[in-house]
Amino acid sequence: MRPSYSSRLAARVRRALGLTELTERVAAIESRLAAWPTPEPSYPRGPVYFGDQMALVATRWGAKMLVDTRDAAIAPWLVLDGMWETHVTAWLQSTLKRGDVFVDVGANVGYFTLLGARLVGSEGRVVSVEAHARLFAILKRNVVINGVYGYVTAHHRAAWSEEKELEFHIRTNFAGNSSVGTIDESGLDRLGDTEELVRVQGVPMDDLLADLPRVDVMKIDVEGAEVHVFEGLRATIQANPDVIIMFEWARAQIESVGDTPAALAELVDSFGFKLKLLETGEPIDTEQLLALPYGNVVAAR
Repeated sequence: MRPSYSSRLAARVRRALGLTELTERVAAIESRLAAWPTPEPSYPRGPVYFGDQMALVATRWGAKMLVDTRDAAIAPWLVLDGMWETHVTAWLQSTLKRGDVFVDVGANVGYFTLLGARLVGSEGRVVSVEAHARLFAILKRNVVINGVYGYVTAHHRAAWSEEKELEFHIRTNFAGNSSVGTIDESGLDRLGDTEELVRVQGVPMDDLLADLPRVDVMKIDVEGAEVHVFEGLRATIQANPDVIIMFEWARAQIESVGDTPAALAELVDSFGFKLKLLETGEPIDTEQLLALPYGNVVAAR
């Protein structure tokens, strides 16, 4: 049957306007789209507000974590980026291996505890220590949320040189900066923070680690109390010649606790450690260390 005059006219109009070619292109695009696999449903990475000034966030390396929404230090980075201290994160990822024993001293809400647990696996062990009561409570929940409670042990204690009850300065907005050392009123005003004095039990890390078969890697971040932590680690360091210790170096914080940077440098040197600055990966000697206001130092023999 011959096409009608009207249909022939409509076809000429479509060709003149370029509609035929356009229709063919749309049909081709639809065909290609139909051939693509259906994507898996996506879920929000967070944050999700959990009430009680806590939010649930997802780290880039796979953990789900509760954070304190009042925190002005760690929480903003985890909420927006899913990462904290990328250089320390990368160092742990390159240093810890399956089956290792990792010790996290000054664990906060457990970012590095959970990362360590993910890296060492159920064949390894993680021991975590945190002095701040609220941060410790969140840390414990994060261990449960991530299902690593079978090989992570958390202690609500302040790592110290002896067993002793300590005065501890709790900061509201910079909870991770809470310390045995104090900050004067002008410093608190500059930070827009307040603090409360509480008491916490101090204990040598040697006592907490005595039952471990060994210690492979340790992270120490205790806001200036490093001299006391190393004093309380003498037996552990002696028993583990291959231990690698990464510790925070902050001259002002060391002095706020009543110690001197020189005392910490001499103590670390007495254990026979060679030092390098984590931020650069370069070796650092005592003179360079004492001139450094802040950094993270890796000690190994």
